[in-house]
Amino acid sequence: MIDGIIKYNFDFTKSVPLKKSLWKKIEKTRERLYALKLIGIKEGIGYGNISQRISQHSFVITGTQTGHLKSLDNRDYSLIEDYNDKEFFLKSSGAIKPSSEALTHGTIYNLSPNIGAVIHIHSKTMWNFMLKNSYKKTQNVPYGSTQMIEEVQRIYQNNNPLKNSKFVMSGHEEGVITFGKNLKEAEITLYNIISKIVINSK
Repeated sequence: MIDGIIKYNFDFTKSVPLKKSLWKKIEKTRERLYALKLIGIKEGIGYGNISQRISQHSFVITGTQTGHLKSLDNRDYSLIEDYNDKEFFLKSSGAIKPSSEALTHGTIYNLSPNIGAVIHIHSKTMWNFMLKNSYKKTQNVPYGSTQMIEEVQRIYQNNNPLKNSKFVMSGHEEGVITFGKNLKEAEITLYNIISKIVINSK
């Protein structure tokens, strides 16, 4: 698995760690997903990331290669100050660089001003289930790429994203994304998929 490599152009300013008020809600969600091994490490590479919108073009996201950590603190979160998915550019600050999927999160936020949180997890079981069933899916394109941005835009073209706030990343093995108006919504959407898998396995 090749993962965790930042592909977008970015302007990163190393600064003091972020205030707890900016990431404490994300951390509570992340701790639960880490316990379920939906965020973690595989073959030495960390996987999974979570973000929360701050303003129209700003959000906080877990830092790059933090998946192996059971819990994060202010040194492990990055503030996205501005981004432009058309120019494949992102500006961030904090004690760590942002996740390699940060610009994909930005593209999702661009789908609707009502989207307030994005969760990206890895699960082979969920990935296979969603590919075999009628879930939205991106084509076989690399994670964190311009093609992934275009795919996210394509699958939600002329659709209300909050009515179908999950998709599977066909070209990014095990990659699943959910989102919502807030972290709670995004997390519940994830658990609803798991519930369907359990029901179908009986």
